[in-house]
Amino acid sequence: MIPLYIHRHSPIHRIPAGPKLLLLLAASTAIFFLEPAWLLLAALVGTIGLYRLARLPFATLASALRPVLIVGALIFAMQLFLAGPLDAAHIVLRLFTAILLVSLVTLTTRFADMLDVLTRLTRPLARFGLDPPRLALAVGLTIRFIPTLLHDLHEIRRAQRARCASGLRSFGAGPLIVKILRMTDALGHAIAARGFENRK
Repeated sequence: MIPLYIHRHSPIHRIPAGPKLLLLLAASTAIFFLEPAWLLLAALVGTIGLYRLARLPFATLASALRPVLIVGALIFAMQLFLAGPLDAAHIVLRLFTAILLVSLVTLTTRFADMLDVLTRLTRPLARFGLDPPRLALAVGLTIRFIPTLLHDLHEIRRAQRARCASGLRSFGAGPLIVKILRMTDALGHAIAARGFENRK
């Protein structure tokens, strides 16, 4: 598991988890309504600037983008063929900006703080028979492990290229599924050890 939270004394780190998640939701939504390519490019550059404001090393920016470069290239090629260069550029810029925003939040927010906020937000759902702590844990783990899985996929592909892998196996789906199953099993034991299985 790669470490996500990086402690720094920065304005972004000082933003509480609740407002930060709301800002992430608002910014991610706004990105998909931006149309001019120059405006989307400005949003991407601005997001990169936030990494600088958060005093995060350049390596974290590269790590956030590296796993989606191949996916972005495939999406760009497909949209280039189907809709033209302008729409292809729009989609890729939106994808990269959204990924960087999510990674920025996970890098500057402690998981425990995020979990507390998600628990409070899901508390009204208890009247429908849902367990807010469990639901918050599920959402938090999803946010937490998406970058990890993307990193694992990148590492698997790099290892397979080093062994001159070819064909469908070079996509890395098989080893990634094994990693996901092992991670799920480990998480299940960890959750049970913390008493979630016995909650009523």
